[in-house]
Amino acid sequence: MRTTPARRRPPLPTAAAMLLASIGLVLAAGCRADAPPPAATSAALIVCTRLDDADETRLVLGLAADGRSVSRFELVTPDFLWRIPGQPETRRFAAGESDASPDLAGALRFSALIDGDGELRLLDFVAPTPDAVQLEGLRGSLAVHESWQNDRAVGSLFHAATGNLVDVSAVQCRRFAAAAQR
Repeated sequence: MRTTPARRRPPLPTAAAMLLASIGLVLAAGCRADAPPPAATSAALIVCTRLDDADETRLVLGLAADGRSVSRFELVTPDFLWRIPGQPETRRFAAGESDASPDLAGALRFSALIDGDGELRLLDFVAPTPDAVQLEGLRGSLAVHESWQNDRAVGSLFHAATGNLVDVSAVQCRRFAAAAQR
């Protein structure tokens, strides 16, 4: 007759083990057992234009694959002309001027709110110091008010700057896959 070895009793959990277990429970609380965790969104280019005049206000936003990191940020506002060296003269603007900003992704600080499906819902932006960009005190938010359908969504764009420059616009946003970025 064969005997099996006696089972060892598990040791009593230590305080560190209890802490790690509770952290794991907190992290798992947001995940449902019947659904996998949301996948990271792919890199995308989002172009938001004002509903009543697409040429007046728009935002070009490049998002990295994590959906939070901003790789491109250009703002068009009729209230401000940006100095862009090398910009040729056009019918609307003198040489070196444009209503479209240069890429401000490296000059601004961003905070993103992502929903449970991994989609962007809110992006706050701010210049770290009042004179970090040409538009002094630039700050604002892009809010996406509905789920993306056919890569389109309605939202609102708020931006403000020193000198009573404040604008809130209803915008239509379009999302393009990473292959469309240039």
